[in-house]
This record gives sequence, structure tokens and C-alpha cells, in this order.
Amino acid sequence: MTLQQHMREAAEKALLAFPEDLRPDVYVISLRISHGEYSNVHELWDYPYDPYMAIGYNTETNVRQNLEGSSADPLEVRWNYAYMLLEESPPAGHHPSDPDGTALYLDEVKHLGLWYDPADDVEDEQDEALCAHFDDLCIDAAKHLHSTGLVEKTLGREVPIVLFDMFRPIEPNATQAANPPHLIPHDYVTFQTTG
Repeated sequence: MTLQQHMREAAEKALLAFPEDLRPDVYVISLRISHGEYSNVHELWDYPYDPYMAIGYNTETNVRQNLEGSSADPLEVRWNYAYMLLEESPPAGHHPSDPDGTALYLDEVKHLGLWYDPADDVEDEQDEALCAHFDDLCIDAAKHLHSTGLVEKTLGREVPIVLFDMFRPIEPNATQAANPPHLIPHDYVTFQTTG
């Protein structure tokens, strides 16, 4: 199995695990990318060594509940991860709870010449290359969910998959790359350009 296949299968399992009673209410799938959370070498926000993805969702009901009696911006409540349900799949990628993903990831980045010893002083370009490699895998996994029809089959309709990283501003570009153009909501684009 390749790392790409592993990530695609993990995305499929995550989607199929969405609670059946909530599926009609889901309007967005979230794909969170994290880097370096388990490293004790660097601060987690500047270290791309241990990347993984976790997939979740948000519901129209949750948006309504967050807006009740609130002065929050409706676009913020709808599209900012901070307001979304925090129910995610297990991590997939280079993470202690995914030993298969870790082995596949390490093999691939070493083969590609992207790996380095965390104690080494490396150039920003090498960090960026590691991040970009994993971002591409996550974009591919999201595209796979769309191209196979699994999103539509599981949820009964197409919905966008929003990709984000808590510490890097990848969201607009990664989300647009991961979804067919007709699935990018106008209010999402408005939020990203004005927020």
C-alpha cells in the first residue's frame, strides 16, 4: 500500500463513520491538517515533522445554536473552525495512533529526499517542502472522496470539504484545490476574503 492509498482509505473510513442521524444536517466536511504536534524539538507551529489529518463535519443545527442570542458574525459562525463541532476521526498520517501511516510517511519522505534529522538546523524551504507534500496528500484525499461519489452516497448530496491548518493560512487555496468549483459556497469565499 502507498501513503496516498492509506490517506484515501482513512478519509473514506472517517466519512463513513459520520453518525447516520446527523448526515442530513451536515453542510461541510472539515479536514484539519496538523504538523509537529508530537515533536519535543521545536514549537509545534513552526515544525512540520509529524503531520496528520483528522476529518470532521459541521451541521446546520450547530450553526443555529451558536447564533442563538449571539452577536457573532453569521459567516464566522458558519465557516470558522472554532465554531464547528469538534468530533473528528482518528489521526491519519505520521502520528502515534497510526503506526501504518507513520511507516508509509517516513518511507515516502525519505525516498523523496525531504526527510531531515529534527536536531539539524534546516532551511525554511525544507520545512515548506515537507508541509506542501502532506498538504498535497490531504487535498488528494478530499478530491478522492468527491471523485468516487462517496460524499454524495454517504450524505445524500454533495457538500464542500474545507481544509485548514490551525497555524498556517492554507485554507482558501487548499479548499479550492480540493473541491469541484461548483461546491465552493459564495459565502465561504466572502468569509475568506473579508475575514
